[in-house]
Amino acid sequence: MKKVLINHLLEPGNKISGISNYLFYLLNSLLENKQYEFLLLTCWDEQSLPKMLQNRGLEVITKPYIVSMPKNILNQVITVPKIIKQKNIDLEFNPDPVGCFFGKVPLITVTHDLYFDIAPKNYKFHHRLWWKIFFPLTLRRATYNICVSKNTQNDLVKFYPSVKNKTRVVHESACLNGLKVEKQRKNYGLFVANVSPNKGVETLIKAMAILQEQNVDCDIYHIGRDANGYFEFYANKLNVDVSPIKLGYLTDEELIECYCEAKFLAFPSLYEGFGLPVLEAQKFGLPVIASDIKVLNEVAGEGALYFDKDDATIFANHMKKMISDNIFFEQYSLLAINNASKFSWNKAAVETIDIFRIATNMEIK
Repeated sequence: MKKVLINHLLEPGNKISGISNYLFYLLNSLLENKQYEFLLLTCWDEQSLPKMLQNRGLEVITKPYIVSMPKNILNQVITVPKIIKQKNIDLEFNPDPVGCFFGKVPLITVTHDLYFDIAPKNYKFHHRLWWKIFFPLTLRRATYNICVSKNTQNDLVKFYPSVKNKTRVVHESACLNGLKVEKQRKNYGLFVANVSPNKGVETLIKAMAILQEQNVDCDIYHIGRDANGYFEFYANKLNVDVSPIKLGYLTDEELIECYCEAKFLAFPSLYEGFGLPVLEAQKFGLPVIASDIKVLNEVAGEGALYFDKDDATIFANHMKKMISDNIFFEQYSLLAINNASKFSWNKAAVETIDIFRIATNMEIK
C-alpha cells in the first residue's frame, strides 16, 4: 500500500477556506481507495475535521498555523521532508499551489486560479512578491500540477510555459451535501461570493438599476462578505439607489434553502479559476445567469444563460425573463441539474488517483 502525505499546512486551522473545502470533499472520496494510505499534515485539530473524514482510518498530524507565508513555507521545507522520511511516504499531495519546494518523493500540487498573474494590481505588493517567489519554486519541484479547469490550465501554461507537460485537469464538484428542499420559488436572485474586483459588481449594479427603471420587482440577495464596500462604491459611482441585500454567511442548510427558493444565480465574474457556486446552484435546480467567459462556459454548460461581461442590459433582460416566465425557468432548471450531474467528487478522486499512480509508477487500472 502506497502512503500519501497531504500537506495542508498553508490553510488556517479549524476555519474553513475555499482550499480546505476542496480538500475535505476530495479526501472524503479519496479515502474510498484502498491502494493508498493517507496522512493529513494540517493545522486543524483532528476532532474539528468534518465528520465525513472522522473514523475513516485517516492519520492526522496537527501543527501550529503560521500566518506569514514565507515563514510558513520555510517551516514546511524543514518539517515536511522529516515527516516523509519518518513515515516512509511515497508521494506528497499539496492542495495549495505553493508549498514545500524541497523533497525527494513525487509531489502533486493543485492550481485553483492565476489571480496574481491575471490581475496583479488587485493585490498587495507583498502578496504578489511571495507568489512570484514561491509558486515557481513549487511548480519546479512538482511532478504534476492539477488544474481545476481547462481554463486554469491554459492560464498556467500561458504564464509558466515550462510546465506544459506536467499539467492535468481535474474538475471540482459542488461542496454542499444535502437533498433538494421543496420550496415555493420566489422572484429573487442570489449573488454568492466574497466580493473582490473580479466578481463583476459594477455590471451587477448596472443591471439592477435597469430593472429598477423598468419597475421590475427583483431583489438580489448577497451571500458572503463585501469587506471593502464594493456595492456602495459602485452604487455611488453610478449614482443609483440599488444594491444587493446582504445576508452574510449562511449555514449549508440555509444556503441550500436559498438555492431551492430563488429564481437564478447571478454570476457576472470577469475572471474565475472554476466558479464553484455555479455547480452548487445547479445541483439544486437553480439556473445561472453568467458572464460569457471561457471558464464559466466550461463549468456551467447548458445550464446557464450568458451575457457579455460588460453588457448590463442583456444581463437585466435575462434576470427579467427568468422571473417572469415559469416555463422558461423550468427548462433551465432541468438543464442546470443535468449539467451539475456531470461533475462529482468521486470522479475527481478517480482522476486524482490516476495521477498518483503515474507519479509513483503504478499501473493505472
